[in-house]
Amino acid sequence: MQSRCLTVLPVWLFGSASIGMCAPNPSQWVPARWDGGPLELARRAKDKTLSAEAREAIAKWYQPATLDLLNGTPINALLITFSIGASSEAEAKQQQLAGKYARMARERGVAVLGVVYPGADSLAVARGAVESRLDGLVLDGEFPAGFAAKVESALRARNSSVPVVPIWRDTASARAARLSLLAVEGVRPSARNLSDMGIRAGPSAEPWIESNIWLVKSLRGGPEWRPIWINQQPNPGLLGDYVRCVADAAVAGGRWIVAPDDDLRSRLFRREAGALGTWRDIATHLKFAEDHAGWRSFLPYGNVGIIVDAASQDPEVSNEYLNLVARRQVPYRLIARSALSQELLAGFQAVLAPDLAAPTGIERLLLSDFADKGGLVVAGPWWGNVPTVEPFAEIRIGKGRAVVYKDNPPEPEAVSKDLMELLEPDVLGLSVFNVPSVISYVSTREKQALIQVLNYATLPSNRVTIRFNGNFNAARFYTPECAPINLPVHAAGNNRTELLIPQLATWGAVLLE
Repeated sequence: MQSRCLTVLPVWLFGSASIGMCAPNPSQWVPARWDGGPLELARRAKDKTLSAEAREAIAKWYQPATLDLLNGTPINALLITFSIGASSEAEAKQQQLAGKYARMARERGVAVLGVVYPGADSLAVARGAVESRLDGLVLDGEFPAGFAAKVESALRARNSSVPVVPIWRDTASARAARLSLLAVEGVRPSARNLSDMGIRAGPSAEPWIESNIWLVKSLRGGPEWRPIWINQQPNPGLLGDYVRCVADAAVAGGRWIVAPDDDLRSRLFRREAGALGTWRDIATHLKFAEDHAGWRSFLPYGNVGIIVDAASQDPEVSNEYLNLVARRQVPYRLIARSALSQELLAGFQAVLAPDLAAPTGIERLLLSDFADKGGLVVAGPWWGNVPTVEPFAEIRIGKGRAVVYKDNPPEPEAVSKDLMELLEPDVLGLSVFNVPSVISYVSTREKQALIQVLNYATLPSNRVTIRFNGNFNAARFYTPECAPINLPVHAAGNNRTELLIPQLATWGAVLLE
């Protein structure tokens, strides 16, 4: 079966963005870091890796010509250098430049947000943002407690309602924040061999994958979609990393803050053909995500539930359960501890609560009743009947069972690995074969299922086999590079569908009907 690839036109053939358009709504912002100007050079004064070409590009970046790079791309929100806590003269010069550039961007329907770094003055930042008519502010770094609130208060005092968007470093705090737009520090998507990391492993060992899919999923916070931005810098000079960064954020419904490295930016500034080709590929993947924005309304699929405990004593360990279970290709849904109920648990076949902090009597009763009716509960020592020798013990409870780990908290890698033995394929719901460097994400809507797969290796994955619960009549395969193709579907045992993806370059999505 051959796919018919789409022809991607050069950016300069798309024509200019519409003149006089209003800046888009924040929920529609497709962001890119657009660092530049004398203040950016001052911020990076000690950076010995900065070449002369990169310095020139940064210094001259806020010229009208750089806005032409946006033509034909979905990017419509630029994050520009605005305040670093430098001298009042240096800050004023930068903000005057930023205001002029923002006016030109708005004429093209592009929003401009000022990036603020630690050391900045909250009142001066608010005043400068209003005078420069920015569409928002982004706080990048560790700020004193209450800094964001001071900036917001100063903006409101000037009758400005522009949003202040912190880039969260603490995932638990970000998850608790009730904001319409979230930005969070992520990891660089990649796959590495364990031996390269100094870890002893056999020849068949799976690579170690760094991904943000679980992170975006955990920040969703409910059935309604909200924009989640992932901030991280890809490996310099590697095209595959750029497009993978786009996909890694987009699979679960987020957006990567596009961040060209210094070399790419300097070559884009000089309009080098190779750099423009890389930029076109980034734009193609961004456009694929935005063209399929309807997928964001699909709800995460999973017969397995993981309880997210805001009172967890070690949030990093809690996050590792979410991360490593996803890496094992186990579809799951999140259960907020505050929402735990008999009705909610009835929609699951297995529940993970390994690090539940001081469970109440009612919570114990709910989970015990869930197991009694045939479910599986994975717990830590808090459950009781803790084994003394083996890593965990299986305890029969009515029609179901509890798996109780000895360690407190249980080691996330062990829990994720054990799940593959503890759960039958029909409970997992999804089985993916020939994918040592792939992570999958499943979501559903009415009679449709969407299975997205992302390849973190540099080489394509061939003959990816997928088995999924349910009887489906049709499967359509989508990729950013090619036109959609139909895939044959086959019955695979009782109430399961099997299909084959001939080749996966980076990002693919199968829509089952």
